[in-house]
Amino acid sequence: MAFLDITFLGNSLKQILWFIIFIFIGMVVSWTVIYFSKNVFIKLARRSKNKIDDILADILSRPLPLRIVIITIFFNIGFKILNASDWWIKAVKQVSFLVYVFAISLFIIKFLLGLIKEYLQVYAAKTESKYDDQLIPLLRSLIKVVVWIVAVLVVLSNLGYNISALLAGLGIGGLAVAMASKDIVENFLSGIVIFVEKPFKLGDVIKTSDGLGSIEEIGIRSTRVRTFDGTVVVVPNRILSSNALENISKRQMRKETMKLGLVYNTSVAKLEKAKAIVKKIILDNKSTDDIVYVSFDSFGDYSLNISIIYWVKELAYDKYLVVKDNINIEIKKQFEKAGIEFAYPTQTIELKK
Repeated sequence: MAFLDITFLGNSLKQILWFIIFIFIGMVVSWTVIYFSKNVFIKLARRSKNKIDDILADILSRPLPLRIVIITIFFNIGFKILNASDWWIKAVKQVSFLVYVFAISLFIIKFLLGLIKEYLQVYAAKTESKYDDQLIPLLRSLIKVVVWIVAVLVVLSNLGYNISALLAGLGIGGLAVAMASKDIVENFLSGIVIFVEKPFKLGDVIKTSDGLGSIEEIGIRSTRVRTFDGTVVVVPNRILSSNALENISKRQMRKETMKLGLVYNTSVAKLEKAKAIVKKIILDNKSTDDIVYVSFDSFGDYSLNISIIYWVKELAYDKYLVVKDNINIEIKKQFEKAGIEFAYPTQTIELKK
């Protein structure tokens, strides 16, 4: 047909049409492969006991990279039909190679992360130690960094750069890069120090400048701390390793300090009885330590103050609150029974004639 012989940008309409047809075929093939993966392969994988096919099925359930690769392959087949300059041929090859490297790198990362999830994470959950749980987020981050670094080097090599010379040049420019990325390097090294020295582990409650919170995730660059109000604070590792922090979970007991104010007309006998009542209540509680300090502390503005110091064995915050509640309720009951009155702010005005 003479119509198909009309040329446009050095190519006939017939060539352009075939090029478009191949792109369309690529889209159809990609849709077919993805449909088969989702409706056949994934169902078969769920029936088997093998974890590898489950990992592959999970990767195929998010098939965007696979779709791009298939369309790119058919794009290249159709592009060969066209008359193109060497510059366009080279550009298409380089872009296609970049797409392949990106897709393969993404596949490798997802596959390795899948292995960690299906094997290492399951194993870590069965062990009593939490250090292997702490290692998993670090290993995930390390895999991503290593794979993407290799991918970038492969792409640079394909673009014509001398990788050996580039790596050698990094030795010369390494100092400048280190200075420019000082915080990143510090956080990375601090992450390693935290993992080796183990000042805290997943689930530990720590006290930082931002308040109290539990360790939720330890990464290469930062650590996620969930505060008791539910928010997540991302703390750089260099701050955690260089500043003093208190690991609440590692203390053996919780110290509790409080003061009781009695009215000024309380007799010495009742004052001594109040001290004895408080000490007995605390010692009789199974969740408290044997060391208890109860003393007549001071003469306040409107009360006689009794100072109390004791230690609670329960480390869990909810159980700790229950112990305090039981002790305080019992003190109130015993004081009411003994006729011992708590003080409240009062003021005496003396009038003289």
